[in-house]
Order: sequence, then C-alpha cells, then structure tokens
Amino acid sequence: MKRVSFFNSLRVKLGIITIFMIGIPIIVFSLIYSQNVKNVIVKKYTESAEASVNETSEKINLILEDINKFSSLIISNQELLTMAKNHQNFSQNDFNNKLRSFITIRSDIEAIKLRIEENSYSIGVNIINEDPFIPPELKNSKGQPIWMPTKDVEIEILAGNFKKYYYTLSRKLIDYNTLNHYGYLMIDLDEIILEQSYSEIQGEENEEVFICDRNGRIISHPDKSKIGTYITLKPYGEEILSNDNGNLEYFAGEKRLAIFSTIDNNGWKVIKTIATTNLYREINDIQRFLSILGFIYGVLIITFMIIFSIRYTEPMFKMMGVIKKVEEGDLSARMPIKSNDEIGHLGYSLNNMIDEMQNLIDKLIEEEQEKKEVELEALHAQINPHFLHNTLNTIKWMAKIQGNISVSKAITSLVKLLRVSTNLSKEKITLAEEIDYLKNYMVIQRLRFNEEISLEFRIEEDCLQLKVPKLILQPIVENSIIHGLEKKSFELKIRIKVYKKEEQVFIEIIDNGPGIKKETLDNIFESESAYDKFSKVGLNNVNKRIKLYFGSEYGLNIRSKPGYGTKIIVNLPDMINY
Repeated sequence: MKRVSFFNSLRVKLGIITIFMIGIPIIVFSLIYSQNVKNVIVKKYTESAEASVNETSEKINLILEDINKFSSLIISNQELLTMAKNHQNFSQNDFNNKLRSFITIRSDIEAIKLRIEENSYSIGVNIINEDPFIPPELKNSKGQPIWMPTKDVEIEILAGNFKKYYYTLSRKLIDYNTLNHYGYLMIDLDEIILEQSYSEIQGEENEEVFICDRNGRIISHPDKSKIGTYITLKPYGEEILSNDNGNLEYFAGEKRLAIFSTIDNNGWKVIKTIATTNLYREINDIQRFLSILGFIYGVLIITFMIIFSIRYTEPMFKMMGVIKKVEEGDLSARMPIKSNDEIGHLGYSLNNMIDEMQNLIDKLIEEEQEKKEVELEALHAQINPHFLHNTLNTIKWMAKIQGNISVSKAITSLVKLLRVSTNLSKEKITLAEEIDYLKNYMVIQRLRFNEEISLEFRIEEDCLQLKVPKLILQPIVENSIIHGLEKKSFELKIRIKVYKKEEQVFIEIIDNGPGIKKETLDNIFESESAYDKFSKVGLNNVNKRIKLYFGSEYGLNIRSKPGYGTKIIVNLPDMINY
C-alpha cells in the first residue's frame, strides 16, 4: 500500500474543510461588515458635508451678490459719470470726496478705486506700489462684474507696513445711454471675509476648506501661502472644475474625500476635503474587536477539530493497517469493531469482504486444480494444428506426384487459409494480406463451382498497407457466391474496388447476382444467416467487428435490388497504423 501523502491525509482534509467552511466565512463576513459600516459612515458624512458646503456656497453667493449690487449703485451714479466724462475739469480731491461718499456706507469694503485713462483715484487703505495693470478680461468685458483672483498687497498704516490679501470686483464705467466707456471701477475686499464665511464648516485636523475660481486657482485658504496656487488637476481637479457640485475620492499621499459646490454668482467653488482615516476611527475599534473574537473562535474550532479528527480518524488508520496486511497476503487480519456508527459498519463490511476473499481464493484453487485435470484429459484428444498443416502438405505433394495439379493448388490455398485463421495472435492485418487470403479462398471456390466465378480488383496503390480486421472480405464474397450461384446459371462476376475519400477508405464489393429483397435487406444485420454457420463470421459479425475496432460511424452499407445484383460498401478510417 502506498503511503498517504500529507495533503491526502483525512485529518489534513478535515482541517482544510474547517478553514473553508468556518474560517473563511468569518473572514468574509468581517470584511463585508466592515466595508458596509465604512460605506454607511462615508455616506452619512458625505450627505452632512454636502449640505454644509452647499449652505456655505449660498452664503458666499449672497455676499458677492451684495457687492455686485453696490458696484451697480456706483457705476450708475450720474454725478460720478459726469465727472468721469469731464475728468479734466475735476481735481483729485473732487474724485476722492465722491468715492468717500460711497465707502462710508460699507464697512466691509477696504478700498474703492477709479481709473480714468492714465489717472487713478482711490479711497480706503493705502496700497504700496500697486500694479496699475488692467487684465484683458476686464478690458474685453461689456460692463458685467469681473471678479479678480486674490492678490497679496502691502498696505501702509501708522504702525507700519504689513501684508494683506484682497479679492477685487472690477467693472467698466459705461454710460448706458451712449454705451461710451470712461474708465474702470475696482472694489477691494478683505479675503478674511471669505474665510470667515466657511470657517464654521472647517472641522478637525486633516480637514481643509478653501475657495477656488473657474480655473482652479485658489482664492481663499486658511493657509495663506496656498492663495494664488492651483489645485492639482489630476487626478481629481478636472472632475471638480467640470461639475457644479458633488463628491469624489482621490489619493494625495493618503486617501481623501472631496465635497464641492459652485457659487452661482461667479462660478467659484467651495471645496472641503478630509482624510478618510478620520472617518474610519469608529470602524477601526469594531475591526479590532472582530479580529480578537475571530482569533479566539478560530483557536476553539481548531482545538475541537484536532480532538474530533483524532477520535474519528483513528479507526480509519486501524482499517488501513488491516488493508495493508491483506495486500501483503495476510488474510487472517481483522478490523476490531468498537462502535456502531458508520465506521463500525464499514469495519464489519471489511471483515466480511476478507472472509469472502478467503472463500473465493479457496474455491479458485479448487477450480484451478479441476481445470488442470480436464486440460490434461483434453490434451490427449486434441488435434494439433501443426499436425493438420503437415498432413495437408503431405496430401498436396501426393497430388502433385500423381499429376493432379488442381487438387494440389486447392490444398495449398487451404493450408494458407488455415494458417491465417488459426493464427490467434494477429487481430488486424494489412489490406494486401486480406486480399491474398481472399485469392486463396477463391482458388477453392473456383474448383468447387467449375470456374463459374470471376473476381476483379480495382485497388488504389496507397490503400494496400492499411490495417484492417482479419477476415472482413471473405464472408462478404462468400455471401455473394452462395446467393449468386444457387439461383443463376451464368457466370458470377464479383468486382472489388478500394479507394480513399475525405480521410476515409471505402471497399466496394459488387456482384451481378439475383439481388436481395427489401424485407430481407431491412433485417440482414439482426440475425446470422444459415450460411454464416460455415464461415463462423457472417455479415453481421463483420459489421460488428468493424464498429468495435473503429467506432459506430464505420461498418457495412448494403444496397441491393432483386434482379440487379448487390453492392456492399465497407467504410473504414484512412489509417495505416490504427
């Protein structure tokens, strides 16, 4: 008996089954549960964050809309418009006083500036080295509000100079009656106003809230060093800029969640991001608890399975020991029965089987002894085929000596027929050998029927080495001779044609005999004819042997019509070494 390998051991298999049936489901359940909890936490946080971000977006939209209305109030002021048209007639002080009348009603505005041709007028904070550049989008506008990106400026106060961040609303100064353009209005606002509007939704660490414009340039951020920089367009920035609101997950050194909403007034976006690790703190405690519980449960299961496998596999090992002894020839070995369960019944059956084996061996020895005695008795009465061959050869030479050549030829053919038929070691022969066998058979048949039979061969050369079952043509030709010459008085013609077609070999045996009736033809393979008893192999036998050797798609096909002869087609595979 071969030694059972480790992985084929029943105990190992029980352990593997336990892992698959209990351990893996626990792990899968824990993973699915954890993931579902994570999804719920993220969903609830996302819904809450989206609501707060949308609310902040609406709040900022109101602030910007209010500034828009204030700017409209200024550019529609007829007195200011008249001063701009005739700015050469008014002094710097006149313009400053006019602008002061507007700024006094708004405490949230840092400065109001008016630029007419090369002249600049301003009221509010004093900005040092202010850039007079007018951006193209303002020059190309048609009077609509243009929100400029936040810029850092250095302002001058009594305590000294310091840096501040301003975002600016700019508009063309247009007389809508004539559509003439007379200058530019710019209103500076402190960026801290924007920061205060979203500071309420700024949460714990690893969270950040900021505002960017349509191009992804940061307008407001708690970290002032990031103002003026651009959000990363890949992998998440493009989706944020191309959608009005929503949320997405992205990776930037860590996995983060971004929630964003668009400010209707100018297309700026309020964006809040948070590290997902902040959201998973609750689930981490649950996962820790499940891991400890799973470990304890796993230890208990493994302990139980070890005890179980020892208890229930020990009888199996004893049974294997008994089987090994039986394999070695010890039929006295028996399985001790200690339980009434399935293993006990199996042991009982094994003992019965060993008893039956012992009885069968005893009986076989007895029968073998009787068989030897019978064979010894039959040996004395048996005719040795070699003795028969030698006797026929002696008769052949006696016929030759006496000048009876036809009898000599017939005996020679008969000897060759007997040599093939008594050679039990060869089941298949070449087609050439089968044809030689058939020719020897025809020598005897022509002698019997006084040369009233003609046999014609048309065989493709490359078909002669094909392997075919022995004695498949002789029974077919014999059938043609018996049925043909018993009912015809003229010469019987038999033609054998062999050819290949579509990887198959076809052997056609055609005779000019009386033909076969339809009812006989329909039942020809169901029973052997009386003539088959002589040859021992009839048409049905040939058909069965071909199908047995090569498959059900091969065999005999008989076509016949009374008065028109018979054609039998033998279908074989095109194989030389089958």
